[in-house]
Amino acid sequence: MRRFDQFWAYVRVGVLNAAFGYGVYALLLFVGVNLFAAQIIAHLLGMTFNYFMFRRHVFRDSRAAVAPYIAAYAVNYALSLATLAGLNRVLASDYLAGFLSIVLVAMVNFVVLKFLVFLPKSAGQ
Repeated sequence: MRRFDQFWAYVRVGVLNAAFGYGVYALLLFVGVNLFAAQIIAHLLGMTFNYFMFRRHVFRDSRAAVAPYIAAYAVNYALSLATLAGLNRVLASDYLAGFLSIVLVAMVNFVVLKFLVFLPKSAGQ
């Protein structure tokens, strides 16, 4: 049950972050910023916000691993960019492509954060 509670906390924080990140992305598109530039700006802002929210609300009993977190988000960004580019080729809406990219990459991100980044405090201490 603990894993489900943790995943549910991740979803709640993720929804908040996705709303924030997507809002930044959509606003940047609206003012004329290129969709890939808008995506990286939103991603970097969301990454920073997420670190503190995940650490406080999702992975409370874990070590704060900044360097692995940054590395995970670099991979996350590459996956996000590839997903956005692929979806942009098959969807007529840049907005929908951005939204679906967030959802798909978020699922992968939970697994990476849980098993490779936010490790239990007892591991390695």
